[in-house]
Amino acid sequence: MNQKELSPHHIELTSSEIGALWASYMSESASKPVLLYFNQIVEDSEIKELIDTALAKCTEHIATLTKFFAKEKYPLPIGFSERDVNMDAPRLFSDSFILYFIRNLGKAAIAADGMALSMSARKDIRELYYHYLTEACEVEDMGKEIELSKGLFIRTPYLSKPNKVTMVESQGFLRGWFGERRTLTATEISHISMNYSNNALGKTLLMGFSQTAATEELRSHFVRGINIAGSIMETLRRLLEECSLPSPTTWDTEVTDSTVSPFSDKLMLFHVNSLNAIGLGNIGGSLALSLRRDLSAKYLKMMKDIGSYAEDSANIMIKNNWFERPPQAMNREYLTKQH
Repeated sequence: MNQKELSPHHIELTSSEIGALWASYMSESASKPVLLYFNQIVEDSEIKELIDTALAKCTEHIATLTKFFAKEKYPLPIGFSERDVNMDAPRLFSDSFILYFIRNLGKAAIAADGMALSMSARKDIRELYYHYLTEACEVEDMGKEIELSKGLFIRTPYLSKPNKVTMVESQGFLRGWFGERRTLTATEISHISMNYSNNALGKTLLMGFSQTAATEELRSHFVRGINIAGSIMETLRRLLEECSLPSPTTWDTEVTDSTVSPFSDKLMLFHVNSLNAIGLGNIGGSLALSLRRDLSAKYLKMMKDIGSYAEDSANIMIKNNWFERPPQAMNREYLTKQH
């Protein structure tokens, strides 16, 4: 993407703009080592084409973002590099899981780039994220088409068609604790299915990470994440079964028995932190759009469990000097005490 030269009257980046650029660089630099490894082990030609596309876009994004940091005279984040991937490691995940993982990268990028676009004021930043959002949609759509062609796309449940439009007649529509509970709405079903699938992805990723991490601390931490994801999936599965609806598939069988890690512990924990953040955001949105009281309570508990796990993940990163400080406001109180 061609970027215009900065004008003589240079407009400084806002907090939302530099925050978005920083997060984009960290995300892209963390994705590239994973894509390089996937490109090394993939066997399916269609999925390899998707990886090639995602990898080319990722490489181009890193180069563009690097130029932005240089122009703004802002320190370039350390991020991740090819030192964080072992290209000689044997296969850890199946081609099917690789496909699902890359499509999930596209979904996450759609959310992040859309938010960055809506919060940016400077024209060049808006153009950048409009471009990135378009590319994220292309990757996600390409992955979806491949999943559909291979019978791997996970559809949400179908609903029978009503005969007429009706109105809610009592506050019992909101009830969920006692007595007869109403069936789930289409919106509630879609969010339950989404959160189930996201946790299935996270659980499978953590399974691979738990059997290849270098330290016992990380292995135990990843196993804890597996248990949290499994508990959330069981709660969501029961909600669907109460309405005679099927649960989405899981990916537990898509992990090999390899114990050789393709990725550094730092990179694996970063991806876990990213999934924690995405999970909290998704469940927060589900909480806002779910009207049954028992669903709200269940989502609040999930947020508490994921939030506690995310905090412990961050503490491990800090302890190992892996937590790169994001852009933040100046500490004026600290400066006044330096005299």
